[in-house]
Amino acid sequence: MDKKKVIKLAKKDFEKAWIESRKTIKEPHPDNAYPRLKFNLGKSHILPDTIANLREAYLRLGFDELINPLFIDKNHVYSQFGPEAPAVLDRCFYLAGLPRPDIGIGLEKIEEIKKLGFSPQEENIDLLKDVFRGYKKGLLDGDDLVLEVADALKITNEEGLYVLEKVFPEIRDLNPIASNTTLRSHMTSGWFLTLENLTKQCQMPLKLFSIDRCFRREQKEDSSHLMTYYSASCVIADDEVSLDMGKAVSEALLEFFGFSNFKFLPDEKKSKYYIPETQTEVYGYHPKLKDWVEIATFGLYSPLALSKYKIDKK
Repeated sequence: MDKKKVIKLAKKDFEKAWIESRKTIKEPHPDNAYPRLKFNLGKSHILPDTIANLREAYLRLGFDELINPLFIDKNHVYSQFGPEAPAVLDRCFYLAGLPRPDIGIGLEKIEEIKKLGFSPQEENIDLLKDVFRGYKKGLLDGDDLVLEVADALKITNEEGLYVLEKVFPEIRDLNPIASNTTLRSHMTSGWFLTLENLTKQCQMPLKLFSIDRCFRREQKEDSSHLMTYYSASCVIADDEVSLDMGKAVSEALLEFFGFSNFKFLPDEKKSKYYIPETQTEVYGYHPKLKDWVEIATFGLYSPLALSKYKIDKK
């Protein structure tokens, strides 16, 4: 199908354009209908390769892997950062969802359905009202709405979508409403929630790591500021934890990637979830770049933040 014609038809009648898209399928030559397997190795991507190496390094150091919570209520950011929380939340993405409206079916709506060429009976209208009530109460998933409307009116799935589009525009015109739930902007937010549960039921010490995505609402993206990135993070929970342990773990982990020269400098950011003067930047000397590169940050969690989660470890 001609691309311009497809776009024009989709704007006029999406359902018809979708059905006619079947015509774009081309039957392959019989010799190619069942492709023969080829055993040439494909190329891997450097990102999952690096994650795989990090996982191996952490496991060799005796850390246990887990997955931290991804959805963080903004109140947890206040518990962890205190008065600094509003500035932190400024870089967070908030989750939003579409509200479920009250959809009434009066005589006007019934007439509109009839003008489309359908003849719903009274029992069909009653079933349709039940569908919309279930949708409002959350008893019906949004992706089942079209099918349920079609079943209520005894029409095809495609016709059900057509009715929703033409007769009930209030569904299409909904605007999302933000919740208090944010996407994890840094792995620490998840660690507090995880440690709150594990320190109650597990023996010390705990040595844990997690490698997963974080999300930040950066005003501008560049090589060091991304809206989504992977964080490789670890924690040690015990009665006695020192900065020297952080240095030892950093060196052991980075030696796995070929670094041999390190230096540790105080981090000027001074995040409030760390004990003052413990937040430390880790630099490794890169022989090819012939320069020191900031690679990691570590510190001791503040008892002010830990106490909010009833954690008496460091």
